[in-house]
This record gives sequence, structure tokens and C-alpha cells, in this order.
Amino acid sequence: MRNIFINNYRQTVRKATVIDQTEDLYHLNISQESGLSTPEGSYAVKEISSVLDEFTDDYRIPFNMYVAGYKYNEIAEKMNLPLGTIKSRIFFARKRLRKRLQDYR
Repeated sequence: MRNIFINNYRQTVRKATVIDQTEDLYHLNISQESGLSTPEGSYAVKEISSVLDEFTDDYRIPFNMYVAGYKYNEIAEKMNLPLGTIKSRIFFARKRLRKRLQDYR
């Protein structure tokens, strides 16, 4: 039973993995479905973008970089900030975003 679960999980991960052919290699393991095919999905993206635009640059920039596929240490290097600061800013941005958009649940 355990091995069946592991095999199914691995198969699901393989299907959801996208091989990025660009030289940046930041978009690995992003699902093919973006949710923009339905009006509800595009509306949700607009709402999320508008809420993110209200954030200060201190929270918005690291969060957008993280969503774009950058790793924590890459964001810290590019912004010249400690790793812990980047992690906490992304955490608080995610928390604030979740609080503002709890109507979508």
C-alpha cells in the first residue's frame, strides 16, 4: 500500500513537471494549468495582483520573485538582504494575502 502511494505520487510529480528550455531555469516544476482559461481564474488573478500592488516594495518584490521561481538564497543575494529577512517577508506577504483574499475560499 505504501509503495503504491509513493509510485502514484512520483507519477503525479513527473506529469506536473515542466522542463524549462530557457537559460534562466527558474520555472521548473510549475504546473501547466494556470487557471486563466476560465473567467473566474482570470478574475482571481486580477484580484491577487491588485492586492499585491498594495503591498510595500519590501514585501511585494521578494514575494513576486519567489512566485516567479527564485529560491530564497537567490532573492537574498539579488536584494542584498539576509536570508532570514527574505523568508520572513515572504511569509508575512503570504499571510497578509491569505487574510485579504479569504472570501475566495
